[in-house]
Amino acid sequence: MPNPIDNMKALLSKRKSIARGNRYGVHISHPTLRNSQGSDNNWVTDGRDTWILCTAATIPGKRISTTEAVHNHHLAKKPYSMATDEVTMSFLITGDYYMKKYFDLWQEMIVDSTGNHYKTYYKKDYVADVTITALQGDADDTVGYSIILMNAYPIQVSQIELGEGVDGILEVTVTWEYDNWKTTKDRENKRSSADSWLPPLRGPHS
Repeated sequence: MPNPIDNMKALLSKRKSIARGNRYGVHISHPTLRNSQGSDNNWVTDGRDTWILCTAATIPGKRISTTEAVHNHHLAKKPYSMATDEVTMSFLITGDYYMKKYFDLWQEMIVDSTGNHYKTYYKKDYVADVTITALQGDADDTVGYSIILMNAYPIQVSQIELGEGVDGILEVTVTWEYDNWKTTKDRENKRSSADSWLPPLRGPHS
C-alpha cells in the first residue's frame, strides 16, 4: 500500500511546499497629488517605502450574493451579484511618522478638511491600485499568489495610542475601500526582487 507520509511529501514537493503567511509584499502606487497641499509634499517619494514598512496585510475573499427563489415549490438560492471583503493593513511608525503623514495626506486628497467647509475631490484624483503579493516561501521568494485592489483608497486610518506605559513599536492600521480585486497571474513564478515582481512606481507627480 502507498505510504501516506510519502504521498504527503510528494504532494508538498509538487505544490511548492506549504505557504507561509509571513512571506508577502505590498506595493502602493501613489495617487497623483493634485489638491491644495501638493506643493509641500515632496517627501512622498517611493512606493517601496510602504512595501518595507507594511507589517501585516489581508488577502480579501469574495462572496456570491444570492436571493431566495421558489422553483417547483422548493426554495433555492439564486446568485445575482458578488461582494468583496474588507482589506486592512498595518504599517510601522518611524521616528518621522512617515506612514501616519502619508495616509493623513491621502485622506485629505479625498476630503479636504482644512477649510470651514469640507470639499470632496473627484474619485479619479485620489484612487490608486494596491498590489498584495503572497510568496511561496522558498529561497528565491517566488510569487505564489498576487492580487490588485483596483481603484483603492484609505477609508479609515486607526488612532495611535500614546502614553507613559507605551514603550513598544508603534503601528497604524489602514482600512481600504476599492472597486474590485483581481488576480495577477502574469506575475506568478517571478522572484520577489524589487526589479522583478514589484509593479512600476506611479510617482506622486506622474
